Amino acid sequence: MPARESALDFDSLAAAVAGSSAIRVRTRLQPAGGPGDKVFPPTYDGAIYATERRRTAEGAVVDCVLLDSVQSQANRLEAALLAAYDRGEVRFPLMAVDFSSRVDGIGRITALDAPHRIADAIFRDSLLGGVAFRQSDAGRAFEKSSVADATALLMLCPTALVFGTWDSTGAAGGLGNKFARALTSEIVGYGVELGVRTSSRIDPLRIEKLVDIFRASAGGWTLDPALAARDKKGEPVKLKPSDVNHGNVTPDIVRDGHKEPIAGGITMLHAQQTVVLSLAGLRKLRFPSAGASVEARVSRARAAWTALGALALAAVVHQHSDGFDLRSRCALVPEAAPVFEEVLPDGAVRGFTLTPDEANSLLARAAEVLGRVGLPWRGEEIVLEPNPDLVTLLQRGRALAGAE
Repeated sequence: MPARESALDFDSLAAAVAGSSAIRVRTRLQPAGGPGDKVFPPTYDGAIYATERRRTAEGAVVDCVLLDSVQSQANRLEAALLAAYDRGEVRFPLMAVDFSSRVDGIGRITALDAPHRIADAIFRDSLLGGVAFRQSDAGRAFEKSSVADATALLMLCPTALVFGTWDSTGAAGGLGNKFARALTSEIVGYGVELGVRTSSRIDPLRIEKLVDIFRASAGGWTLDPALAARDKKGEPVKLKPSDVNHGNVTPDIVRDGHKEPIAGGITMLHAQQTVVLSLAGLRKLRFPSAGASVEARVSRARAAWTALGALALAAVVHQHSDGFDLRSRCALVPEAAPVFEEVLPDGAVRGFTLTPDEANSLLARAAEVLGRVGLPWRGEEIVLEPNPDLVTLLQRGRALAGAE
């Protein structure tokens, strides 16, 4: 591991995005309860974990488990970036749909919240300046954007160029524009042992299972068989106290119909978050300007790549600052400070450090440089409003859910 050097400055970042292969950030993590404490990975269909064997840098093959996927990490990085934006620490173009005056309890949904970012149906079904977004000048420019000319997306939703997007909800369907992820992150547990899940409950009311309880025809439960729902034979449908969350649950190992116990967390040697920002991927993006000289085109592209690199790194360091509480019983803490490395074209690496404040400054400087090359970033939100049909759809859905 190379010695870590000084903080990343703007000129070093600009040089890196113009010629290096990638920036990577590696962080070793342990359970917040300490080494050896149990943590719970996400479960997939069949209540199973995503386990596999991986080869380590030392050449050993060990049992591993996925603690947070690339998709989940993207959501967390976006959430950290949005939190920093809302605190006023970073500024960049951000689209949002404001539901606050139309539907209670939703507020604003930004491109950092929506699953498909600017391409999400929420934006498609909203209005910008009273015009359907896809029919507005901004929406039409987005639909025309591509890797060969990503200028519109840079101006409207630069985070989509960092985290990737696919315009599959527009008029072109699956043929809509696609932008690959430039920033990926994953958290994996190494040296894993599976645990088992247990269940038990002591009922302070001491309700006995010998009592006859029935499923009520009107919903819920009843003690009166005349009010009970009926089975195919016309008999009242009986329930156990545990079916309605009363009575004791005998201590046992959970199997849920399986022969083998359901996995109940894991212990591990350590976890690792690996973040990769593909600088080669950023350099695929073009930002042309009609009639501009070669020198001007190069300056525009480098300024855009630098801004996107600064935006990606801001997401990473703000996520580290916010912490790694992934889910219930899966809170992780770093063993040491993250290792930031610039990967040079020949495979050599150059270490650096970066704090949230330094990342914020890099992003602010990058925005200034963008303005000087004719690519000004808006510092305020681009606010849309939901169209009437979307509001009605939400209201009817809520009414039906309440009635059910």
